Amino acid sequence: MKNYLFYTQDGFTYDKSHQPTNNMQLFGSAKGRNIDEAFKNFKEEQSYLLQKNYDKVIAIQTVSSAIINLKLKGDK
Repeated sequence: MKNYLFYTQDGFTYDKSHQPTNNMQLFGSAKGRNIDEAFKNFKEEQSYLLQKNYDKVIAIQTVSSAIINLKLKGDK
């Protein structure tokens, strides 16, 4: 089984200074033999999203389970 992350570029949020900023909304992940099966599973597992006003969903296959905490500013 392959694992995929699903997200969208629809919507916006605010930064720490309460200024609007463009971003991506991470919806979640799902597994499947291919992207179509994973997306079908994702829609079943995250069915509440069908009630929201998002149109475009982007998928990316994950190839590692490593989580690295990175800082945008400062060391590492």
